[in-house]
Amino acid sequence: MRASSLSNAKVIDLLNGYFIPAHVDGVYLKGNASVPAAEKAAYQAVFQQLHQVNKENRAAGKPELSVGTVHAYVLAPDGKPLASLHVAEAKPEAVADMLERAVKTLKTPEGKPLIQPCPLSVPPKTGPNELVLHLVARYLVPRGQSNARKDVEGDFVPLQPSLGQEKSGQWTALPSEDWIVLKQTQWQKLLPKEKVAVGSSWDVDREVASELLTRFYPTTENNDLSTNRIERQALKATVLSIRDGVARARMEGALKMKHAFYPGKDDKNFVEATVVGYLDFAVEGPRLLTLRLVTDSASYGGESKRFGVALRSVSAPP
Repeated sequence: MRASSLSNAKVIDLLNGYFIPAHVDGVYLKGNASVPAAEKAAYQAVFQQLHQVNKENRAAGKPELSVGTVHAYVLAPDGKPLASLHVAEAKPEAVADMLERAVKTLKTPEGKPLIQPCPLSVPPKTGPNELVLHLVARYLVPRGQSNARKDVEGDFVPLQPSLGQEKSGQWTALPSEDWIVLKQTQWQKLLPKEKVAVGSSWDVDREVASELLTRFYPTTENNDLSTNRIERQALKATVLSIRDGVARARMEGALKMKHAFYPGKDDKNFVEATVVGYLDFAVEGPRLLTLRLVTDSASYGGESKRFGVALRSVSAPP
């Protein structure tokens, strides 16, 4: 929906003029202990209301509302459900029609958005000496494909999506993002344990490497990292240069990981990737300055499905 209905100009105007949009990730909300109990209760109350409405509709011989976690809902000001669409049915025209009918039913006057547009993906708050990393993943297609971007070099490149249309609603249309925070005890394990010279190399701590590599997968419906199973991984650093007390090390690695496309639904999809990048660090300390990692070659569910990942540090510990 992000690339199709939620990028459609008519749907955007209706949402901004008549509604208070809210996006809820049920998997995150249920499994995250930091989410307030009141928010979890409000989430459950929506489904309790839906079931009550459908019970009343059955008794009155009226059509029932579609119910599920992967849905778009319209709620009245009192929280009572008015309409719903499964995402598979939530095409731009259908969503616009659902919103217009709700406006007509509620006689809602047009108004200005209560919240001004702002970035939805922002760096998380961190504690002292923590390292913040930003990761972006997206599907890639052969450069010769008609809808491939022409301004990017390489055999496999991102798509050039046409947003706001029914055909835009594909997993390949938009990239996904993630933020990773490493505590000092974690990021220190990326660094060498002993003094280094040009040519020195070391294997990155397996646990810390897993913390990074377990997020190397393309956009899917499953974002539960606990279901990922790493079958093979490697991440090695080799010092290329040392200048003015700063060392630069080349990073090389590989990954084979089981990652199911849908949560709670097993399949045969595996990530296979090679990884390259670099690590800058102050030799005295040592202290991490910069980390960059990208997939050199990555596939998901077979060689025909290619994707790319880029990870970068956005704040270095003092």
